Amino acid sequence: MTSIGHTTGVGRRRGFSLMELLAVMAIMALLTTLSVTSYFGAVRSMTRRSAVKHFVETLRLARQRACIENARVSVVLFNDVTGENDSEFTPSYVLCREIGRVSFVRPGLIADEFTEIDKIFGTAKYSDSYRGSIRLYNLNEGRWSNVYPWVEPYEISARYSASGHAFLTTSERQNGYSLNAFAFRENPNAPNKKNASWEIGDPYGIEAAPIGTLPRNFQFSQLSSSDATPITVTFSPDGTAKVTGGATTFRIVEMQPPNKHSDIKIKSTGDVDYDGKWQ
Repeated sequence: MTSIGHTTGVGRRRGFSLMELLAVMAIMALLTTLSVTSYFGAVRSMTRRSAVKHFVETLRLARQRACIENARVSVVLFNDVTGENDSEFTPSYVLCREIGRVSFVRPGLIADEFTEIDKIFGTAKYSDSYRGSIRLYNLNEGRWSNVYPWVEPYEISARYSASGHAFLTTSERQNGYSLNAFAFRENPNAPNKKNASWEIGDPYGIEAAPIGTLPRNFQFSQLSSSDATPITVTFSPDGTAKVTGGATTFRIVEMQPPNKHSDIKIKSTGDVDYDGKWQ
């Protein structure tokens, strides 16, 4: 068998044989494969930890803010369609601070007579063709309406009477009964497939932190489709928690082999129980 090498003197050659070179190349290929496999395994492990850690931190932050700000703070879990069709969605969650409760509803209008929302959102109005909007979350059902980023007063004759009548009574009109009430108006220029259905008394809020998402190929087991009912976890100022629309244990599932999962349990006391293990 010939060998590959270099000349060290007249008529003498030394070097590696072809078999030796092939053996070395095979060992290098094996080591490279092991390194790549180990790298991707480490990346997947970090992704799993990240999926749980960020969600748990959001829950704990919501509870902390509820206690500090003496307000109800919710975490809404939902699937956001991010592809060409409804089957392509991203499991998402968002921290919302409750602002008030709806006191009057009519098509395209959501009013609150008892919260000074004009001081929060302002009344500077742009054109009706304005495309910008904010999400107003119905914290009873987890869905939202895209509304203009300002509020506007609504005619007093169009609201329910304080006496329980559909509209102001004659006596109330004669006595000059009035309220400095404002309302959100839905933005028709920002269509929304997850539009909320509003009823009097529904708590509403806006995002108090950027929307979080689960990593690719992970999802909440309770939200297995794009039209799954959103889930709302609400923390009260005393730190207790209530879950609307689902079980109190959330399972984050890996949607590819080895299809592991990890559970996060929300106790009624508001404590978040998890061990970070993937089974």
